[in-house]
Amino acid sequence: MKKILLGLTLLVSLGMNAQILSVKSTTKVAIPAGMKVSTAQLSPDGKWAVISHQSSMGLDKIDLSTNKLTRISDTGNGFDLKISGDNNTVIFRESNYGTDKRRYTTLKSVNISTGATKVVSPTTRDTRVFATDAAKALKANAGTFVGEATRPVASINRGSMYITQNGITTLVAPQGVEGKSYLWPQVSPDGKKILYFVVGEGCFVCNIDGSNPVAQGVLRASVWYDNNTIVGMDHKDDGVKTTSSKLIAKRINSSTTQVLTTSDVKAMYPSAGSNKISFVTPEGELYVINISK
Repeated sequence: MKKILLGLTLLVSLGMNAQILSVKSTTKVAIPAGMKVSTAQLSPDGKWAVISHQSSMGLDKIDLSTNKLTRISDTGNGFDLKISGDNNTVIFRESNYGTDKRRYTTLKSVNISTGATKVVSPTTRDTRVFATDAAKALKANAGTFVGEATRPVASINRGSMYITQNGITTLVAPQGVEGKSYLWPQVSPDGKKILYFVVGEGCFVCNIDGSNPVAQGVLRASVWYDNNTIVGMDHKDDGVKTTSSKLIAKRINSSTTQVLTTSDVKAMYPSAGSNKISFVTPEGELYVINISK
């Protein structure tokens, strides 16, 4: 009987730490001396990323094959930055302070091929929620999108989660509304599920209509790698600074997980794109995990 129990325990342990993604290599990206990366968003094709900086405003595109930097904006920030599915448009917030010393935000887009920048939404005191659909930017105020998406898009407004599809925006609250705060929503590549985080409860995946929420553990800032796999961070801090953080890959329909990073690196805020996963560290470093096809 003891041998049977031991065997079952071993099988469960193997299942919880099985290989989900075949990691080929993990590379530290060379960035200029003194530069510290705050956020990084991979392009869908995985060839470049847009980075923001810890000590200053501004956004740069970094080519991951040459490490060449191209300035996108002097005052843009990386919060909720979006890259279109055709790899050619970056939509971002650009912040400035007015004569009244209050902060104002303009939603802008930049064409990667031409470098041309245009205003998507005029300067406002409100922080606008937005999403991308192909090369278009869809802006929203109080959860109502302007424009019609060809696939579902998710957004957060005042802690509530919304889904827009077929020109209609709907409040989606799998865990309810009262006392809940939703974060980091992402629609799966096939448009059928939503990945999201509820403060104080953890990470979940539900159907696109909000039904059947399934707990995925306490994985923060999770992103879709494919329709069945998510990558998030297992983050710990002492109330002031990060003490440890590792990236975890997880199959959404099972308990199978895989640790993608080593304990000597504090891996935070993953981004995924075409057989690559990027992450940053509190020290301002940028890494890319290369996945075998």
